[in-house]
Amino acid sequence: MASKKDKFENATGMPEEGSPMTGGPEEPKKKRKKGKFIALLVLEILLVLLVAAGAVFFFWSKNKVDNMQRPAQEAEETFAPADVVTNPDIPEEAKKTMREKYTTFMIYGVDARNNRDLVKYANADTDIICCINNETKEVKLVSILRDTFLETSNGKHTKLTDIYAGYGVQESIQTINRCCDLTITQYVTVNWTLVAKIIQYIGGIDIELSNAEAKAINDYSYEISTISGIPTSYVEARGRDTYHLDGVQAAAYCRIRSVGHHDITRAERQRKVISIALTKVKAMSLTEQVGLLDMATQEGNIATNFSYTELMSILTDVGSYWIGEQTLFPFEGQYKDQRNLSTAYVYCNTLSENVTMLHKFLYGQENYQPSGTVEEVSDYITSYRKEHP
Repeated sequence: MASKKDKFENATGMPEEGSPMTGGPEEPKKKRKKGKFIALLVLEILLVLLVAAGAVFFFWSKNKVDNMQRPAQEAEETFAPADVVTNPDIPEEAKKTMREKYTTFMIYGVDARNNRDLVKYANADTDIICCINNETKEVKLVSILRDTFLETSNGKHTKLTDIYAGYGVQESIQTINRCCDLTITQYVTVNWTLVAKIIQYIGGIDIELSNAEAKAINDYSYEISTISGIPTSYVEARGRDTYHLDGVQAAAYCRIRSVGHHDITRAERQRKVISIALTKVKAMSLTEQVGLLDMATQEGNIATNFSYTELMSILTDVGSYWIGEQTLFPFEGQYKDQRNLSTAYVYCNTLSENVTMLHKFLYGQENYQPSGTVEEVSDYITSYRKEHP
């Protein structure tokens, strides 16, 4: 039997694609070993690159953005922001605050094995609410736990990652709006191939690893290398030390769940990679930055429904943005895991209380009172949780 190390030297063929669950808990699937991907890294690098291009590259950069404005599926998967459903009973003052004082959108990282499955049929293992304060330019990030049990806009109940896979990106956004009283209408989605290619392009990164992390990278590298076509090598663990990681190894590092505190530690790893990579991108020449932008947008590994005008409106202030507070949803201490042999769900202790906390965190809305829609969903989840301990 070939060793794990031998796989890196004899990689052939493509891994089989999984079949995502499209229903609720009544149709459980075998839990696959997947990790989050650093969608935020890709988005921030693209922002830096587009701004660096400047007016000279206006039409060129517009073409690059146009390449991202199409989901890779059939026409029915394409949607405009105006098509996204939000709760009709959100308090008017809250809606005014969210829409006028803040720019809020979703960042998704998916486990798509090909570009056709970028906006549907792939699990969304990274689900980040990105909220920009239009006045102070602070950027707040909320990572929604992928296994959070929620209700879709058409009354289905399952985990968030499977909602994306079964119903597509539009329904994922609508589910988040429905369960959290939000008014999000736009998104950016990337896959792990793009993450690996960006890190590879910038020459890799140097990062401190524990012995366990160094070993765990090899659990993911073979698959990422096979799918992306980027060669890599086996990481020889040598204890806690600084390691130089290529693109595949860096993407694998960001997928590790077995070392540390699962998703929480994994998010910390992703932030490390983001910080190191952005520092390297900012130090690159304009020619190198333009080349990176060209590579990142030409192979269909990213999708969005932002228009060019809207994206450029954000980019004009990108130099003023600063990463502020970050948190998880459900909030720490406000959820419970439910696990059995085939499924894993995260239940809010009380959805409505988490929504109140979310609006305070993102928008400074003190003592926010959730809408009747959220209260109904919250009651259902509480009842369901009691019946499925």
